Amino acid sequence: MSSTQNEKCKGKHFTWSKPMSHMLLEILAEEALKGSKPSSTFKAESFVKVVTEISQKFNMQCESKHVDYHLKTVKKRMGKITKLKNKSDFG
Repeated sequence: MSSTQNEKCKGKHFTWSKPMSHMLLEILAEEALKGSKPSSTFKAESFVKVVTEISQKFNMQCESKHVDYHLKTVKKRMGKITKLKNKSDFG
């Protein structure tokens, strides 16, 4: 692991880059299409797949809790965006 990538995941926070976030959403979209999201949440295997792919592609130690926390962040952001778009002044 390079030192800059190693620094990204040291400490309390795992830093998500835009390509990492994009990959997370792509994998989870594929998993949902395959039926790995039977209710409001994904199966554990889906998170394991994301962890494996992110860790390999970006040479970082990603964990399931990182995926879970980031997915919650993405959902919050999308909720705010949807709320703004639904206001009459936004199109």
